[in-house]
Amino acid sequence: MKPTVSAWLAAVSAFLALAILKAENRPRYGGTLRVEMSAALNNLDPAEIPADPVILEAKGRLVPAVFETLVRLDESGKPQPWLAISWAHDVARKRWVFTPRSNVRLHNGATWAPGSGSLEVVDDRPIEQILREMARPWNAIVVREPDGSLTGTGPFRVAKWEAGKVATFAAHEGHWNGRPYLDSIEIQMGRDLRDQTQDLQLGRADVIDASPGTRETLPDETVALVFDTPRTSAAVREAVSLSIDRIAIRRVLLKGHGDISGALLPQWLSGYAFLFEAKKDVARARQLATGASPLTFTYDRQDAVLRSIGERISVNAMEAGITMRPGSGMPDVRLVALPVSSRDELAALADMAVILKAPFSFASTPYEAERALLDGFRAVPLFHLARSWGLVPRLQNWPDLPNAWIGQP
Repeated sequence: MKPTVSAWLAAVSAFLALAILKAENRPRYGGTLRVEMSAALNNLDPAEIPADPVILEAKGRLVPAVFETLVRLDESGKPQPWLAISWAHDVARKRWVFTPRSNVRLHNGATWAPGSGSLEVVDDRPIEQILREMARPWNAIVVREPDGSLTGTGPFRVAKWEAGKVATFAAHEGHWNGRPYLDSIEIQMGRDLRDQTQDLQLGRADVIDASPGTRETLPDETVALVFDTPRTSAAVREAVSLSIDRIAIRRVLLKGHGDISGALLPQWLSGYAFLFEAKKDVARARQLATGASPLTFTYDRQDAVLRSIGERISVNAMEAGITMRPGSGMPDVRLVALPVSSRDELAALADMAVILKAPFSFASTPYEAERALLDGFRAVPLFHLARSWGLVPRLQNWPDLPNAWIGQP
């Protein structure tokens, strides 16, 4: 039986629809990505690691787009060659010698070439530790110009920078790994969350900060209490931890989003988060808090999630006899969202140590390093949340800036 004309037309229509769908899913070059964020960055200098968790997360996301490291971590957290193509011991086996990639262009058009033709690192610890530390964005390769400006090798160059306000990144046409899909990225910093939401709705922004439940990744933020002043005893810190009703906060305030945890790193990354308890014991908290002085307590009041959690924590603490009230100056305790900045456990913990103002050693195992950071209840982890953004539907591969692209309107 011969196919009818209608059947033939239906087949053609299906074929064309499939072809259009494939074309829409194909990466597209061009376009400007408009990003708005709450964080206000003073600079992109990798050598300056911010202690503010909001700024650290934003800077850690932007720096790799402009400045590159000798090695970088793959999706499984294993170091891979990047600006260095190989590494080996020197003859005396006292140093590691890194061979730089050839034909790498800086943003100013010059060829990147280390002065001696190679880069050397003292062999004072296992090479795995050295590579993981090198992969952190804070150890990126930077060329400092005579005028004080910074030049990198990344897929984007800084075309405009007004500290704390606006920035524009332009595609680095001479990038050794090929130019990025986007032509440019326009960034507005220090934006109020309400203004960001309005701009996204009105089509004036493509990416904004958002609350849990919008567009999410794997859990990569740890909501935690951080105690900054030594005058708060370990007993009182533990009492605060024991007073918090994490189950109710997750069910009511977070609407079931996130995971309750007593660990800094999420289970999917470390594999041992379940070993850190996160329990409630108000009776024990009352005993530990006997005679406790009031605590000054701060959190970002523009962040609706942190504000609601902070208010509930104050109520929970009151039930244990602890007063937590807003204060100025150096607070006793902060409620923050610690970014899980790396797929490597030690690198992620190292960034958290900066925020916690605590010493850190890459020589430890991840579990030992995390246990040390939590010793004395310096920090009290509460929840692991997915990092959320508000995005336009046609944006693909966010937040991987070198591979992000914008589809047809």
